[in-house]
Amino acid sequence: MQEKSDLNRKVIIFIVSLAGFMEALDTTILNTAIPAISRSLHVNPVDLKIALISYLMMLAIFIPVSGWLADKFGLKRVFQFATVVFTLSSLWCGFAYTVPQLVLARSVQGLGGALMLPLGRLIILRSFPRHEVVDVINHVIMVVSVGLMLGPLAGGVITDHFSWSWIFWVNVPVGIFAFIIGYFFLTDYPPRHVRPFDFIGFTLFGGGLATLTFALSYLSESSTNQHTGLLILFISILMLANYFLYARWQPHPILNTSLFKKRTFLISILGNLFARLSFGGVPFLLPLLLQISLGYSAALSGLLMVPIAFGVMIVKVISLRALRKMGYKKTLVGNTILVSLMLWMFQVITGATSPYSIAALTFLFGLLISMQYSAMNSLAYSDLDADDLSAATSIFGTTQQLSQSFGVAVAAMLLHYYSHVFNGGFILTPTVFHHAFLAMGFLTLFTTIIFVRLKPNDGHQMLNKPQEAS
Repeated sequence: MQEKSDLNRKVIIFIVSLAGFMEALDTTILNTAIPAISRSLHVNPVDLKIALISYLMMLAIFIPVSGWLADKFGLKRVFQFATVVFTLSSLWCGFAYTVPQLVLARSVQGLGGALMLPLGRLIILRSFPRHEVVDVINHVIMVVSVGLMLGPLAGGVITDHFSWSWIFWVNVPVGIFAFIIGYFFLTDYPPRHVRPFDFIGFTLFGGGLATLTFALSYLSESSTNQHTGLLILFISILMLANYFLYARWQPHPILNTSLFKKRTFLISILGNLFARLSFGGVPFLLPLLLQISLGYSAALSGLLMVPIAFGVMIVKVISLRALRKMGYKKTLVGNTILVSLMLWMFQVITGATSPYSIAALTFLFGLLISMQYSAMNSLAYSDLDADDLSAATSIFGTTQQLSQSFGVAVAAMLLHYYSHVFNGGFILTPTVFHHAFLAMGFLTLFTTIIFVRLKPNDGHQMLNKPQEAS
């Protein structure tokens, strides 16, 4: 029986890892291909960020309902459905020949990802004891790191030697394989009792997130009507404010805001939001700097992003031991400061900088953000009850993806601002990127204010096996 149980556990880790690999490959492979896609579709490369943001926006909108759908229809069934949607929409993306078509296909792909990613995390949370979660997630992230590593390189090689459509089509065989393995080996988690679906809350919250993301994207376009953008931004804030007022008396809100009363959960959510907003745009900025400002090929640009994944993989091996030795508070405060310094170091990249030096910088960046994510992500679940896991996973996943889309939008806004300050127009010179990295470093440093609220013993449940009763 134990042998079969061990096999099931390994299969669970493998399937969730494969889903994460697919999403990581899809996200990172697009970054190095943006200049080529923009030339093919005849748009400004910075304006093409809508293809990134539309995907992340759909994640933010639909992740809140992922836990409800899993409880209603069964975790395995919804996870398999999400895999099919993600795979078919990847095929569709490759056939898009206009920006609206690409954005629409990416949006459907985001719907699949919105269900696939948090439900993979929920499968782990329901399948493993609390003290094993950090280690299991690290195993998953090791596989995801391979996707992060292959994505930029594959995107560059495919862009230089084949049609950019293949950057989406490479996901199709992986998706088919993940579905087959999940169909035969994934545990059939039964449906659970669910609360009534909150349609009003979903409309207010989802609509607010959509308009907020669109407003930030619109304000960072190379040519926009600022008054229109600010009006959309005001509408989005009004919708979100109304949702939180509405959720206070709603017995079954789409997001269980009562979980924010858990101090460690709230700190993890706020830390993720502001940290990802600060440095989440780096994978978007670096390929643009290397290709547009410094003239690197797409393949070389992608190759120089690979060390990020190596840094992620190395830290995942030691992160649990580091957290046990230092604790969450010291780790997050100290590492956040180091990430800020790392962002400032990107200012040394110029036309005279050797590719080896750039690779060293991206490797160090991968080390630091890997430790940051390991600590922030696992801390969220330290003080939660088993019945809160579905709701918490929805909130946490929404925050992650929303802040990631904000990070891309903020990065684009900084490019837009500094290009006009230094060049009087939308011209992307190295100086523009350097000042963008400087500003992002200060934003990241600000996040330490959130993590200093932690207590030295916070999160110990995630790091140590409970003592058995004598």
